[in-house]
Amino acid sequence: IANRTGYEVLCFEYRLAPERPSPAARQDALKAWDYLMLLGYGARDVVVAGDSAGGNLALVLTHQLRAAKRRLPRALILLSPWTDMTASGKSYKSCKALDPMLTYEYIEAVRAAYTGPDADWAKPCYSPLFADLRGLPPTLVQVGTNEILRSDSERLVEAIHRAGGYAVLEVYAECWHVFQQMPIHRAVAAMESAGRFVQRMM
Repeated sequence: IANRTGYEVLCFEYRLAPERPSPAARQDALKAWDYLMLLGYGARDVVVAGDSAGGNLALVLTHQLRAAKRRLPRALILLSPWTDMTASGKSYKSCKALDPMLTYEYIEAVRAAYTGPDADWAKPCYSPLFADLRGLPPTLVQVGTNEILRSDSERLVEAIHRAGGYAVLEVYAECWHVFQQMPIHRAVAAMESAGRFVQRMM
């Protein structure tokens, strides 16, 4: 994204489960946001991006800011975001044999490590798909057709539209979870699209 836009990018390391379960990651995301504000950036100067669990974290950070009545980022870019820890989407079954990266068993293991085994995964702090999505910044969502998390992206964009927001869903044929990191033509196309989106929003 930095290469496609020429903008500065801050990548921060947040504490990871199982050693540091929730809420450590979302606390760290808020600290990173506060750090940018301390440097003199305004909220409208910042696009928040994340892939997979980072997409979840980008959404949760935005909800935290709104709950605190703070200004929201200019836009969001979510790459194969994990938005539904209840795993209730159809693609968890329909793409079971297609996704080379993720399995339902893996999803079960990592969510238990992140939240504890007895958490209510429908809570918006875990599954931002079920949050109040009104007033969300303009959002670009990219996902592959073969992902078990495909429904997480599709349902999120549908929910943002129902809430009156602006969201763009890009679905890439025969692609897998966070395919954007791979040296393939569709990844290049996806990153070019993300760069154009950022430049339009800014």
